[in-house]
Amino acid sequence: MDFQIIEYTTDYEEQVKDLLLELQEYIANLDKRNVLIVKENYRNDYFLYLMSEIEKHNGRIFVAVRNSNVFGMIACKIFQGGAESDLTTSCPKIGFISDLVVTKDKRRQGVGKLLINTAEEYFSKNECEYTQLEVFAPNVNATEVYKKLGFEVNCYYMSKRTEKKL
Repeated sequence: MDFQIIEYTTDYEEQVKDLLLELQEYIANLDKRNVLIVKENYRNDYFLYLMSEIEKHNGRIFVAVRNSNVFGMIACKIFQGGAESDLTTSCPKIGFISDLVVTKDKRRQGVGKLLINTAEEYFSKNECEYTQLEVFAPNVNATEVYKKLGFEVNCYYMSKRTEKKL
């Protein structure tokens, strides 16, 4: 392996912002509804939002690095109970992957799998009972990768356009 998976430091802030932007642009391009977009300040604003969520939920970001160049990242958060979950579940501790991206030219080389393995090790050390993630339905490639890694669908989030009544 000619790269490392390491925990994020501020040295990599700009590169992580670029990766998050690349992910949002990719997903927005898959959205036939044209609901998902990339707003003007997305790069900085989403990064700040993500960092606040990471801090709030005992999270971590791990990056794939070669020669100080970041070409992959995964954001991890830990949840247990709260809100509706207290009323509807047994509240297992969940390790949640909120963002996973590998630059286009490095995909299909096992980087995503290693990032997920790193996240799962972090969750295991923190006694999470499950690893969970969301995947945008049109992102078929990601869905197949996750299935190969043992993830199963346990919920469908569906939508349709509402007819306008005049």
